[in-house]
Amino acid sequence: MTESNSEKPPITAASVPARDGYDWVRLSIRLFRLQWLRYCALAALFTLITQITGALTGGLLAFFLKPILSVGFLAAAWHHERGETPEVKHLFAGFRSNVGALLPLGLFYLFGLLIAVTVAAYASGLDLRSLMEAQAAQQPAKIDPETLAQFMMFTMLVMLPINAALWFAPALIVFSDAGPFSALKESFFAWTKNIAAVSVFSITLFGVILITVLAVAPLLLMSGGALQNVIVMIAVVPVIAIYMISDYVSYRRVFHRTERLAANEGRPPQE
Repeated sequence: MTESNSEKPPITAASVPARDGYDWVRLSIRLFRLQWLRYCALAALFTLITQITGALTGGLLAFFLKPILSVGFLAAAWHHERGETPEVKHLFAGFRSNVGALLPLGLFYLFGLLIAVTVAAYASGLDLRSLMEAQAAQQPAKIDPETLAQFMMFTMLVMLPINAALWFAPALIVFSDAGPFSALKESFFAWTKNIAAVSVFSITLFGVILITVLAVAPLLLMSGGALQNVIVMIAVVPVIAIYMISDYVSYRRVFHRTERLAANEGRPPQE
């Protein structure tokens, strides 16, 4: 899976207008709609694998699996844009190539999250030791709502540069054959260069999530028990699929903005 058969070009990120963030979501939805059933199958399998491995390993293995499995959506969208059909086997493309470069991304995210939580706990005055002891004893932790809000806010702020470095990193490793450190660096600078588009993308995606919540809320109120879980999964899976497809769309729009492919079934990233 390569972008070109010629000599590998240097990695260059374009500076895109803020409106592009809206296009990332719009074009991802369009790509999803063309093969919605197959993308839903990929998203459901992705969720199932990460949930099971997370439960079995206390969430540890999920950190390393996520960047590898996310390559599966990149592969599916890459093939789809070229007129092929997304397949379940694409989800495991990361295990067949570049796995050695993708694993450090999971380690980077894990250490970044630990640092963010530690800094946020110190800044907000949250006692992490008491919280962990309460969880170990399976007792509800008594946390002041204001302290909890501050903790979450500081965590998100510290995680911003971590997420920026990871945003395009898997795609750069797979499509540009970048090493893990180079991919993290290039992703961070591309993210900061296009922070306006990223902001618009985040707001637009939040709007999609809000619309989804409002659409299923009446069904959740009228149902109960296991049926509620089924409804939530039916609603969540398409959103996960669209979000994962947007990784490919945003990468193509930022790093291959001027590239045009021959007419094919997908085509959204070229618009």
